[in-house]
Amino acid sequence: MEIQFVGPLGKVTGSCAWLRDEGRKWSFLVDCGMQQGEYDAQRWNRGELWPFKPSDIQFVILTHAHIDHSGLLPELYRQGFKGQVFCTRATRKIAEVLLRDAARFSAAPYDEADVERIRWNDRKLKHGHPTPLDTDLFVQILRNGHILGSVSASVLWGKPKDPTQRSILFSGDVGPGSEDNEVLPFLRFPLNAQKSNFAVLESTYGSTVRTAQERDPGHRRAQLAALLDRIVATKGTLAIPSFSVGRAQDIMFDLSYLVAAHPEQYGQIEYLLDSPTASKISKITLEMLSETVEANGGGKIRPMWLGKQLLRDLGLQTNCRQDFDAALKICQMTLEGQAHGGDRNTLGNQIAQQWRPIFSTVTDREQMLDAPGPRVILMGSGTCDGGPAATWLPRLLSSPENTVALSGYCSPKTVGGSLLQLGGLRDADRELHTTEVTWRDHEGSTLHALQARDIKANITQLTGYSAHGDQTELVRWIFDEHASTKGGGHPRSGIFLNHGEDRERGALKDALEAKARQLGITVPVECPDESAGWFDLEDDDALAPLAEDNRKVINREIAELRARLQQLERRVA
Repeated sequence: MEIQFVGPLGKVTGSCAWLRDEGRKWSFLVDCGMQQGEYDAQRWNRGELWPFKPSDIQFVILTHAHIDHSGLLPELYRQGFKGQVFCTRATRKIAEVLLRDAARFSAAPYDEADVERIRWNDRKLKHGHPTPLDTDLFVQILRNGHILGSVSASVLWGKPKDPTQRSILFSGDVGPGSEDNEVLPFLRFPLNAQKSNFAVLESTYGSTVRTAQERDPGHRRAQLAALLDRIVATKGTLAIPSFSVGRAQDIMFDLSYLVAAHPEQYGQIEYLLDSPTASKISKITLEMLSETVEANGGGKIRPMWLGKQLLRDLGLQTNCRQDFDAALKICQMTLEGQAHGGDRNTLGNQIAQQWRPIFSTVTDREQMLDAPGPRVILMGSGTCDGGPAATWLPRLLSSPENTVALSGYCSPKTVGGSLLQLGGLRDADRELHTTEVTWRDHEGSTLHALQARDIKANITQLTGYSAHGDQTELVRWIFDEHASTKGGGHPRSGIFLNHGEDRERGALKDALEAKARQLGITVPVECPDESAGWFDLEDDDALAPLAEDNRKVINREIAELRARLQQLERRVA
């Protein structure tokens, strides 16, 4: 077995790894994601940079539904792939929504008919147990706490229970927190890495070490409460642009929590949801949160996705069916605006008993643009570039009574990134700013434009909602210290770092090597680049450091081959 990293290396979007064993005639992918905002995104998203023929790929293992991991599955089928996509049921349901949206509203090269071609297999995989994909080829998944349905995936080959069986673990995107120290409202903690020969670890926040305050749900809600206090005082609008998967649902929970905890203070505010995609994801979330699974093969039945932290926060018991049903009822009031059997809940603490539906869905956006506050509008498009945010923000940003709270990372190239830069300036400095914030349609035509000096609203950023683990959490995830003392729990032959900018990968590499030294073990860490080619996964020394002279020779030969390839391309052109 060998692996080639198709993407992303030194980038954060476009996840795709190609594994093959020519002797056994295996050829398959782990993830097939769309690039977003990268310099060569257009060519990548048309499949022009794939080193494989889609018709030769037998199947895809999908770690989760985010578009940067799933977004090119329709294009893969459009170009000849005929195999199945293996994933969890939650991942399939969410991915179908996101891929249809991408086909309709983005610059994706495929259409909805291509989305319908996907052959999902969301029934075969069983959590914690190797699932056969071919003779002596298996995949084993474990939840990783990133979004609903997301998992890490370990690929194993060779006869089961044979000491010669080998494996490589793919982290997918690892969520924050740990058991009894969960960060986000709904999802259970990530399960630590499985024992493996090699591992592929994401590095999105590989240089970030969050403070205890940034991990504290109480601090996150206190930020929201301060913003609610402001719009009550100004009778303005709090606009929260949000990503539709996970982020929107987490913010809905926190706002509902604040209203239940302080109904006299925040119950007077109008709460609106304007995100058709988030509404669809919320329905899927409610369905999936009720799933249960047998834990550790010991006959114990536990929620598959719903975390104990939600029950603890509401004073509900974590091992009682009646309390579990009460928690689901509260989730339904939060995400669907209603509860079957009436809205009143009689179990749990005072907050649980005072919980009620607060969100209404926006049905006529134009009519509500200039309605009075105080009100909160949770709107689609976390980067503010399109969706409902592109209609609301040009109107709301001109008033000092309003607040815009960005709820996640926005690159400087996005509208959200531009707003954050302006949010850090004093009013007098905004007056002197000569730039403008521009919203464009898919063809690049200007829809709205605001001069920086005309933006009067308060602009801020909410923290604590990231669904990615930081450096500390990634290191803890890959090195299960308890298992390491018994000779397992960490990748024995090496770790590949992908899905992160080079600065993030470099910082995480240093942290992983330091942790390995602390544990008294040796685990090579590799940051492959796009010229790395194939890595032999049968060779335990595949990542062993090269002698410097050998490295120089190899780098020189690579440079010569690249130059010859460029000459040939020019001749062909």
